[in-house]
Amino acid sequence: MDAHCTSQARQQLQRGDVGAALQGLQAALTASPPWPQSLKLLARLALHQQLRALAAQALDVLEHACQDDAEVHALRAAEAKLGGDAAGVEAAARRALALQPGDPLATALLAEALRDQLRIEDAIAAANAAIARNPADWGSRLARADARLFAGDADRAAEDADAATRSTSALAARQLAALARLYLDEPASAGEATAAARATLDAHQALARGIPPLRLPPPAALPVPGTRPLRVALLSPDLRRHPVGQFVEPLLAGHDPARLQLLCFSDGAPDAASARLRTLATGWHDIRGRSDADVAGLMRQAGIDVLLDLAGHTSGSRPQLLASRVAARQYGWLGYLFDPGFASCDGVIGDAANLPPGTPSARTALQLPDSFLCHLPPNEAPPVAARNDGPVVFGSFNHLAKLSPRTVALWTRTVDAVPGSRLALCALGLADAGTRERIRARFVAAGLAPDRLDLWPPVTARPSDFLALYDRIDIALDPLPFNGGTTTLQALWQGVPVLTRPGVRMAARSGASILRQAGLDDWIADDDAAFVALARRWATDVDGRRQLRTTLRERLVDSGLCDARRFANGFAGLLEHHAHP
Repeated sequence: MDAHCTSQARQQLQRGDVGAALQGLQAALTASPPWPQSLKLLARLALHQQLRALAAQALDVLEHACQDDAEVHALRAAEAKLGGDAAGVEAAARRALALQPGDPLATALLAEALRDQLRIEDAIAAANAAIARNPADWGSRLARADARLFAGDADRAAEDADAATRSTSALAARQLAALARLYLDEPASAGEATAAARATLDAHQALARGIPPLRLPPPAALPVPGTRPLRVALLSPDLRRHPVGQFVEPLLAGHDPARLQLLCFSDGAPDAASARLRTLATGWHDIRGRSDADVAGLMRQAGIDVLLDLAGHTSGSRPQLLASRVAARQYGWLGYLFDPGFASCDGVIGDAANLPPGTPSARTALQLPDSFLCHLPPNEAPPVAARNDGPVVFGSFNHLAKLSPRTVALWTRTVDAVPGSRLALCALGLADAGTRERIRARFVAAGLAPDRLDLWPPVTARPSDFLALYDRIDIALDPLPFNGGTTTLQALWQGVPVLTRPGVRMAARSGASILRQAGLDDWIADDDAAFVALARRWATDVDGRRQLRTTLRERLVDSGLCDARRFANGFAGLLEHHAHP
């Protein structure tokens, strides 16, 4: 009976009837003796559909009947992950690995759980152990690549992701390889950097061509101008406390319902920020556990005219949905600062600074009238604190993945050029002692004296406490080739000017986008030498920095960077223009 039940469920899944498969497999919950294969399939399917209670039922029976089955404990770890139980994930994954060392699912879940607890070195060690047993274990290589990004080692993360693609054609491997490539240094010359970016675009298109689209009828025609507002879908797993959620909020808060109807299709676990976004949106669909075909159907039922993809090839995206022609217009914006490569993508939304004419970052570049970002200052932001006239402190609070070799070298030159100055870094990864030593060793190898580098663990208890760290910074340094966005706007709001050196790719020009709208063009360097020279100039201009510190908030407000209505109107105008060019 076990084999028959499993076979029948697999046939139903092949027909796309997930509901029937789930219903039939539930007979295994009361079978005696137990049906382990049916129960395992039920647990896997329930987890895929994010039905935690049902998965837990199946696993409870399995654990009683198969106490020493590594697969069962690995699935229990997946169930604990779905419930946000980090300790449960680690315990179940370690039990699975004790029974079957190197188990791919258990390894991936353990590494992810350790990374989420900011135990970065432990996560890398867990993946190392599995890879040592089986060098072809591509899942463990992806887990190590992810941990290495948190450790600030994007180069080796990219090597792991590329190695995984040589062992498997799995989409997860190809997507992570594409994402990791965006963190790698650009060649020094503009011509070579442009050629490299075009090669990256070619690679993204090749990736997208390998993703089969859904079979859908053509979308409905766009409305006649002036007859009704455009119906816009915002698709993301990050409509929550996340940079994507933060930068979507001004669009939702400022939009004119007579011009745009904004419907959010949320694929992530909701939080307080999600609840706030939901009150601002025209409509909200929780699509967790729904198939791509189901989501496409929801969008068609909602009459979506424009699909805004906010994830690209990041974790939690829906590549098959994006490869399909779901809406009459489909654009990338915000969550993936590069053309995703899909033939169905009608363009990437940016601005004149980060997607200038001839950009190699997008086949079709759509330019907003102002910056591609709008900043709603947090209510809990502390007042700007005055700085003393002591030695200059340079700082960066960016993700460690952005610490490319060229960034480390340039920042070392910058600190060396200003006698007595220091560099302070703060990032999630720096909660891990081993990661702190790795980062310190990289700067020391680049020539920075160890006593001129401060590595601060993250402050996560309250946003106000984190923002107060900017009280200790004089000048923020923008990493390259993947600039800051959230951190740049946070620094400016807290009175800390930011020094940037634009590159060629879209992600290397976010700093220029923000600073130009803020009227801070004299903080944009043309090349590495100009970056160091500007740092030296501003380090010695104490009065100029003091004046900036007290006026930056006012400048941001006056520039429109914090004007949600202005931003949303510009966004509406862009979509309307390209709906009816």
